[in-house]
Amino acid sequence: MDDTNFGETTVLISNTGFPTAVRDGRSSSQRKLAIYLILASTVFERLAFYSLAINLVVTLKSTEPNWNSLNSTTALFIFLGTSYVSALIFAAVSDAKLGRAKTIIIGFILYLIGYIFIMLIANIGTHDSICKGSTPTHSSVFTEHCGPQIVGTLIFMAIGVGAVQANMAVFGAEQTQESKIKSRYFDEYYIAVNIGAIIATLSIPLIQTDTENATTTNNYFYGYLIAMIMLVTSAGLFIIGRRYYIHVPPYDTVIMKCIPVIINAFQTWSKYRNVPQRRSNSDPRSSRRRSWNGQNSISDDEPLINDEVSLSFLDYAKAANHGKFTDRIVNDVKSLRRAIVAFLLLIPYWIIYYQIQITFPLQSQQMYIPILHNTDPMPVSWISLGDSVTIILGLLILNLLIYKRSDDPRQTLTIRRKLVIGMILASLSMCIAGIIEIIRQNQCILDQSDSSLNIFAQLPQNICMGLAEIFGTVATLEFAYLAAPRSAQAFLMSLQFCSLGISSFIGQAYLSVYSTTTNNFDFSCQNLNRWTFTLYFFVLAGLQIPFIIIIIACDRKFRILKLNPQQIETQQFQAS
Repeated sequence: MDDTNFGETTVLISNTGFPTAVRDGRSSSQRKLAIYLILASTVFERLAFYSLAINLVVTLKSTEPNWNSLNSTTALFIFLGTSYVSALIFAAVSDAKLGRAKTIIIGFILYLIGYIFIMLIANIGTHDSICKGSTPTHSSVFTEHCGPQIVGTLIFMAIGVGAVQANMAVFGAEQTQESKIKSRYFDEYYIAVNIGAIIATLSIPLIQTDTENATTTNNYFYGYLIAMIMLVTSAGLFIIGRRYYIHVPPYDTVIMKCIPVIINAFQTWSKYRNVPQRRSNSDPRSSRRRSWNGQNSISDDEPLINDEVSLSFLDYAKAANHGKFTDRIVNDVKSLRRAIVAFLLLIPYWIIYYQIQITFPLQSQQMYIPILHNTDPMPVSWISLGDSVTIILGLLILNLLIYKRSDDPRQTLTIRRKLVIGMILASLSMCIAGIIEIIRQNQCILDQSDSSLNIFAQLPQNICMGLAEIFGTVATLEFAYLAAPRSAQAFLMSLQFCSLGISSFIGQAYLSVYSTTTNNFDFSCQNLNRWTFTLYFFVLAGLQIPFIIIIIACDRKFRILKLNPQQIETQQFQAS
């Protein structure tokens, strides 16, 4: 085979009318190079992302914008929420029309344009001409100084972020062939994400210093300029590796079939619900064989008996049960139903996850911050490194000491076990944060806004949240890919991001309740409402517990965490 064509793919069409395999003519070194380039691109992209996200609240509260705490956190919630929700749109486009690589490149273009506008707003030479308007007030994000321009730019950039993140993880997993390697890939992917977060956290706050003359020295502009260079590097690395990638062509998307399947199922159910039906896949073994051979993207639920059984509602849309859709399409829709339920049940976990970027920095700003040099305090975002460092070390230990010795890591720690462990640790993290808040309040300095409690007291809650992410967040990535039919791989991954986005908006609503109670969500000792801030963390911790019980019960009863046998038991590609 000619080396210049090894990145091309051939879709093999089965007698059911959809692809069963893609030809992969790459050598082992070429496959590894493709994965390494994607991971390297992820590091730089996340560096650019966190350069904006991790310091946004502090930046908006600085001298020149001078936003209040609530509106600063609202802007971050809008940015994060929009990026995750927009991933749904680009996932559908990727699955059905453009494919992964083209969608990612489009995302990079939008991403870069957004960063250019952010730089223009931050630059003292162009700031005044862009941020003209009426006298700013603190009533909403749009009445703050330069509010409409900043929020509009954040939304535009978030759309590009959604296009990239909805497809990057899936595209990297597609470069692997064995299912066990795919599981390890998501560990490597999440390590890459956190390496980018660590570099951004260490460097950007030092450049964008929280001083009175930060705007006159153009510190914020230079910080965003460096971040944009990192983003250009990320896009360049991804494009360089294009000839080494294997590209799985889009052929259809289950998204467009959902409503027609539901309508047809209702029509057939209304007409034939009293007529005994047979499952089209009555033999579990033959069902699995057909699925592994590519005739079903997701195998149907195994029946308890091999003869007449009660059908689920969507089964009535199958051609074998007087419907008009193939088994594959109906089973793909059923897989989405299970995934949607699973990701909705994870919303309390994601709300807790957001506290690292939202309330933890606000809490740490009102604690004793050590001095690094002369009168320059340590950037408060550095304390969040406890989370990222814990994730990297924890994943390395799991892979080197536990997974490596197991023939199948999924049997050592199933996705359900990982999720439960992660959710428990997330709840524990909020309990620790609540206890630290009580101690912080008791050490408030009279007539001052800060507490004498050292900022390093926050390390336990950040480390505990890092441990939660090792199990919970990585498990969601594995589930999103391994449970997905071929017709919805990017879409199912985007559902994970969408649940993050929904959680962002719910988290903002929850935050607003406390802002209404205290007039302003501020941890300052001078405006202290003791029970409110302590209760904030303990309510989140308590809310997580019933959802742990619910997700376990739903998985046992309805198998909502069921994986796609085709993703687990077979190779996605055919060697050439």
